Amino acid sequence: MSDTRVNGILLFDGPDNNCFGCSPFNDRGLKLAWRRAADGEIEASYTAAPHLNGSPGIVHGGIQAVLLDETMGVAINHGQAPGAERFVVTAHFELDYRRPVPTGVPLLLRARQTGSEGRNYFVEGEICDAEGSALTRASARWVEVPPPANLAQIRGSN
Repeated sequence: MSDTRVNGILLFDGPDNNCFGCSPFNDRGLKLAWRRAADGEIEASYTAAPHLNGSPGIVHGGIQAVLLDETMGVAINHGQAPGAERFVVTAHFELDYRRPVPTGVPLLLRARQTGSEGRNYFVEGEICDAEGSALTRASARWVEVPPPANLAQIRGSN
């Protein structure tokens, strides 16, 4: 997946990207974009629309999981050299819903890689309110996998 860094914002804008979380081209997607923060963290600002409700005015728990899963994946990959790719997939994911996450207000998504061991990468993330208080926290283990055999075909570069 290609990415572009514009004014410190990391966008995954390759023409082959139709990801629900990060594609700027997916009309039904979240269109997330990140920036580097202090101490190797990745951050994104996001305001959830009302159609992402679970309960009225509260972001659906599954959408919260997607927001954190996407952000934690970027935290693993953000330090790579340009053009290098690491193919990682979520292997284990834990979520702690601490307080309701409201729709219609700015939220801060944050994640950081906390370690690695062989093909395993460990990350933590959180959804915070405007004051920086954690509303939802997650931790995960991701595993590096071989690139898809049909990667060139997927990218249209046959």
